[in-house]
Amino acid sequence: MLMESQDPLKTYRGNCHCGAFVYEAKLPEITSAAECNCSICYKKGYLWLFPGAGDFGVVKGNEDDLRMYTCGRGTTLHKFCSTCGTPVMAFRPGSPPGKQIGINDYTGQAHAIQDLNTWDLKIHPFDGRALPPAYEPPVYKGPEPASDGAPETSDPSTSHLYHGSCHCGAVRLALRSHIPLDKNYPDWVKMCNCSICERMGAVWIYPKTTQVSISGLENCEKYSFGRKIVSKAFCKTCGVCICNMPADLSQEEYDALSDEYKKWVDGSRQFCVLNLRVLNGWDLEAIKEKIEKTSGGREVEPKYVNP
Repeated sequence: MLMESQDPLKTYRGNCHCGAFVYEAKLPEITSAAECNCSICYKKGYLWLFPGAGDFGVVKGNEDDLRMYTCGRGTTLHKFCSTCGTPVMAFRPGSPPGKQIGINDYTGQAHAIQDLNTWDLKIHPFDGRALPPAYEPPVYKGPEPASDGAPETSDPSTSHLYHGSCHCGAVRLALRSHIPLDKNYPDWVKMCNCSICERMGAVWIYPKTTQVSISGLENCEKYSFGRKIVSKAFCKTCGVCICNMPADLSQEEYDALSDEYKKWVDGSRQFCVLNLRVLNGWDLEAIKEKIEKTSGGREVEPKYVNP
């Protein structure tokens, strides 16, 4: 989104989810954002804003403490919180003034502009995927999933196999489904704008755990908050969010949960809540009309408080 000098500026505050890094940016009223389809922007679900020179300032934390990842031509430095995985900004040395810093404004995705409804923004697409060098997706070489999720035993040759990864390849996975991931997919496909899901920019599906095989989970950080019954797993190196994982609760901790939260924990053990953005050789456009936008997570107690 280009900033015109005659537009009055407003001060917006953003932060990573855990609150370790908080910033303020002066921008014209935010009514639109840029969405790039290059491999890293797509996997992180970025929406970009570009504050002018001198219009970005750190309120809390240190930019040097953010984890940095670069790829392709190495001209863009992507920075994310190492604790919660929020992608906070990207910096492009040598770019024109006003285009060096990009902040991801997914009401809470490393471009966590507070109290901004990104679903109402006008999106300006940018075809970053067409720029060289072409991304070469990491090849999955691990075990294939044991099941395709069919209600009854079916011919494995008729199932659909998808491979995916974080961007750097430290985490790789396979998903097997008896139904193709397209407009006819009958199960849940959700985009949640709760405080953490929006910051992650994820689009979720809910296959059974037997339908998914993941290699390299030891290369993930796991972040939980609130009642700490579910964690977000993201790559330590590139910051791409992979999936939800059940928290490692003792029996005593599990027994102390309400029946409602026990259902959450039980569900997270039976289903792999997977971020569709990690799939390689497949595009969200194939299932776009099935995506349900949900705000229910914002009402879960304890409610998130912006720093």
